[in-house]
Parts: sequence; structure tokens; C-alpha cells
Amino acid sequence: MKRSFTKRLATVISAIALTVSSLGVTQAATADQTLLNTYGTKFQRDGTCVSLSQLQNASTLNLIKQRYNSITLENEMKPDALLGSSPTLISVAEAKSLGYYIPSGYTETTVPKINFNTIDKVLKICYENGLGVRAHTLIWHSQTPTWLFRTGYSSSASSVDQSTMNARMEFYIKTVMNHVYLSEYGSVVYAWDVVNEYLHSPSDSEWVKIYGSVSTSPQFVKTAFRYANETLSYFNLTDKVSLFYNDYNEYMEYANIIKLIQYINADKKLCNGVGGQAHLSTTFPSASYFKQAYTAFKNAGLEIQITEFDAGANSESEQASYVYDVMKAVCEVKKDGGNITGFTWWGMSDDVSWRSSNSPLLFSNMWTPKASYYRTLDAFTDTFK
Repeated sequence: MKRSFTKRLATVISAIALTVSSLGVTQAATADQTLLNTYGTKFQRDGTCVSLSQLQNASTLNLIKQRYNSITLENEMKPDALLGSSPTLISVAEAKSLGYYIPSGYTETTVPKINFNTIDKVLKICYENGLGVRAHTLIWHSQTPTWLFRTGYSSSASSVDQSTMNARMEFYIKTVMNHVYLSEYGSVVYAWDVVNEYLHSPSDSEWVKIYGSVSTSPQFVKTAFRYANETLSYFNLTDKVSLFYNDYNEYMEYANIIKLIQYINADKKLCNGVGGQAHLSTTFPSASYFKQAYTAFKNAGLEIQITEFDAGANSESEQASYVYDVMKAVCEVKKDGGNITGFTWWGMSDDVSWRSSNSPLLFSNMWTPKASYYRTLDAFTDTFK
């Protein structure tokens, strides 16, 4: 029986190799390589984005554990998921009884109730299955309810002033982070995207309306990182958990991202580094252009996590060649001393990707690897051999 199984396995591997070869791809990766024992070892964390329902599916969870050691919730940890489309207001006294953090001198009589049901389930599953969690995201102009920024938490009211918004921001950041680290399963959360896409905030963003136009020295962004850092300090986690500024088109914005983080850290290190979303296409950026940005992040002494990687293409062979070049560039930055501590593919397979029409991931469905999967392993092998 064992001999028969071995022969069948060899046949499957040969068939895969033939398929990859037919796409004009040279396969260098060994048969026993996986994302987990390559990138997951060298980069500490290799991950994917998922939903609670995927984690609750036994076969999907098993696949996640085979390939990754980290997950990011695609949408379920964003502000609108925790706060809801309309507010459920509770008194400050009730909030305190629920363990919410109420800032000193808080002047409002109510706060919005936060729904932690999904987070609690995710933390437990990840804790029991050896998976880390990237917490995404606390502060973002998108997927945050308008009412959070308005007087009386009413969407039809005028915007609150900066002092009131600072208090609300402190309440939200510290309540969410406290809830996680007071949980018996909270140790799985190793990184937070504290602020997401600030440099791409539109002019009608609620944050911009209250705090002013986008710049590389926004006080409220620095304040957000201070609140997050204070929370980690309280739990003695500053050396174990990293705080990130996360953005897209980071390969075009790297100079401003570095300036922004330097401003945040001018008085005290509050932000560990940059989370680069890296939603790419084979037409842009080139691998060398991409590498230039990440080399700059390395030279600036920043911790780096590539947080939402995918690469759209017109064909599987085109994607395989492009992904090899980009992943080779990433590995070279790491080999050259870059503090790259995580790499997350934004979805498990093309059929569940937000960019499904561009077939941007390493698997066409959850069970079927593409040529780009093998070329991703080749890039690792060819760099670190």
C-alpha cells in the first residue's frame, strides 16, 4: 500500500513538473518545499487573508496550517465591522463595566458599543491552531462609519472638533487593543496596522475634514501611534508586537512614507515600520522599481512587512515569470540585511480574490497551485541556496 501511494505521489509530482515546464518555467524548487518551510522560516511570518467562515471550515483551516503561520482578516477587523453601520450607544458607566477604556477627562456621556464576537472567535481558533494574526486595521478613512466623526454620533450632524476626536480615537484604539490582550488568546496578535493609507486620503475624508490636508507630518497620525504604543507598553509587549503604517503603491510613495514614519518617531520610536500592500500587475511596477523602494525602506532602518501581495496577469506563464522576478527582488533585500518580518498573500486562491478577474494569486482554487507558486519557491531557492 505504501509503495503504491509513493508511486502515485511521484506520478502527481511529475505531472505538475510537466505542466510547469509546458508553461516555459524552469522548476528549481525541491519537492518538499512549501511556503511555510521557506518564507515562513526565513521571514518569520508567511500569511494569507481569510474570513471567520474560512477558519471555521475544517478542510480550509487544514490547508491554511499547511501553507501559512499567519492570517489577516480581510474585512472583519476593520472599524465598520466592529462598530456597525449605525451606532449602539451606551453610557460611559456601562462601557467601563464592559472593560472599555475611557480616556481621562472624557467629556461625552456615551460611547459606541463595539462588537467583538468575530474577533474573539478568530483569536481562539488561531491560538488553538498555532496561527499568528496581523490586526488590520485601527485607523482608516475607508470602511469607517461616518457617524464616528460627527456630533452626538449622528451622521447628519456636523463634524466634532479635534479634541473630541482625539478622545474618541484613544477610546477606540485602546479599547480594541485592550480587549485583544486581555483575552487568553490575545498572544497570537503580533502586529497591528495602526494607520492605513493615510497618504492616499481623499479630500472629503472625515479625518481630513477634522485634522486638515494630507502631509508627511500629521499630528493625529502620530497621536494614534502614541495611543497604540501606550497600550503595548502597559502589557509589556513593545518588544514582541510591532506597529505599522500600512499603504498601497508604496513603491511609488516610499520617500513620503519614510518621511511620515520619521516624523512619527521624531521624539520616541512609536512606529516599527512599513506595511506594503503590493497589489501589483505584470505591467507595473517592474521588479527593479519595486526593489528600489524596499531597499530604501531597508536603508531607513524600518521593519518591513509585505501585507497584501497579489499580482494580476494576462496569462499564467506571464504571471509566473513576473512573480519570480519580484519575489527574487524581495528575497535579495532580505539577504542584504532588510528587516523583512512577514509576507502575506492577499487571499488563498484566485476564485476568492477581490481581484479574481486578474487571477492574481498562487493558486487557481484552494487545491490547485499555479506555475507562479513554484516560481515563488524557486525565487527563494535561487537567492538563499
